[in-house]
Amino acid sequence: MKYQELKKFVEEQKKQIQNPLDIHRSEHLKIILDIVNSINKSLILDEVLALVLEQAISFTESDRGFIVLKNDKGDLEFKLGLDSDGHKLTIEDFSISKTVVDEVFITGESRFIESAQSDDDHKKRKSIFNLDLQTILCSPLSTSTEKIGVIYVDSKHLHKIKVKEITDTFEILAGQAAMAIRNAQLFKGQLEANRALEESNKELIVAKEEAEKSDRLKSEFLAQMSHEIRTPIHILMSYSNLIRDEIEENVDDDLKSNFNAIEDAGKRIIRTTDLILNMSEIATGTYEYNEEDFDLFDNVLKSIYEEFKMLASDKKLELNLIKETDDTSITADKYSTYQIFTNLVDNAVKYTEKGKIDVIIYKNDDGKVSVTVADTGIGIAGEYIPNLFKPFMQEEQGYSRRFEGNGLGLALVKNYCDLNQAAISVESEKKVGSRFTVNFK
Repeated sequence: MKYQELKKFVEEQKKQIQNPLDIHRSEHLKIILDIVNSINKSLILDEVLALVLEQAISFTESDRGFIVLKNDKGDLEFKLGLDSDGHKLTIEDFSISKTVVDEVFITGESRFIESAQSDDDHKKRKSIFNLDLQTILCSPLSTSTEKIGVIYVDSKHLHKIKVKEITDTFEILAGQAAMAIRNAQLFKGQLEANRALEESNKELIVAKEEAEKSDRLKSEFLAQMSHEIRTPIHILMSYSNLIRDEIEENVDDDLKSNFNAIEDAGKRIIRTTDLILNMSEIATGTYEYNEEDFDLFDNVLKSIYEEFKMLASDKKLELNLIKETDDTSITADKYSTYQIFTNLVDNAVKYTEKGKIDVIIYKNDDGKVSVTVADTGIGIAGEYIPNLFKPFMQEEQGYSRRFEGNGLGLALVKNYCDLNQAAISVESEKKVGSRFTVNFK
């Protein structure tokens, strides 16, 4: 019976008082209610166990009492022992009639024994005889769904315990105690789970901070090294161009081509360091995003077209800039947007050996500005596409690869698209070509 139901029952019984016997019964019910109210005041398991046992020993006038609870293995385990003065008893004092306790737990039925020393059946039990026990009250601690333990009290004094008020009260106490103990167990379990979760979260936070620190140090190192590489390369290229200008009229074509090779190699190193620097800014969160309104066609695509027009012509490729809408204004970060299409067009020229590259700006079905960079190049294998935007990933790996590159370009493109809340998609077929489409918000 739940506490509120018990309280309601007591109130109804009070209203039905008609004679002195009813008054006695009402007073007895009030005692039960006070006991139950007392044990429901706490959710701390040790406190609940102590309150339950103190009340049980007190109203039965017993010498001592014990509570045993079912453990994870399903066995009964000593939890608390008290004497009539409230002093704790240790597990060494836990000498009781185990037969009675086990029987009560298994059957789920209470056992009440009085005049044990005068009863031949009970007197034969070793613990009852040795301890000179006279009265024993033992009830199962059962909730509506499970048995969780047993409450037991005994005394060496002879008490008339087979009085209905006493036995009923003890069983009611046991039923209410079971619910209070179970609630306290659940509360304790929740506290332990919360503590474990807090500890786990702390460990995860530390691990996350360590990982972020490692990534930050790595990116800072890459950025520093990139600066260290970039500066001397610029100096070398500047002096190389100066020397070429001075002696160009007096050297043959082979030597001139060597100067071109130096320039191309220098540009390749500078491009690589630029990619590393840009990726490190994204990784360390130091990139300064500057959102503004600008014309994507006039301020970005036309400049990129002019930049790559000569390179495409040298490879005998057709580079086309196609405008299919007059409204080409967007709100984004101009520098990162420029880098998106610089990388896409650069890849298209690099991986196309014959045919053409089309850069098309238009409005998509949602009325948003979109740009597609389509080429007739070598194409990308379908199984590689999921790895396309991962750093340092290239379809052809190792020294035998046909094309230069470091695998950072498309990874940077994806990061810059995310930065500008733009979506990028790719369609490709081997030996046919690729189409990269960027849809702005």
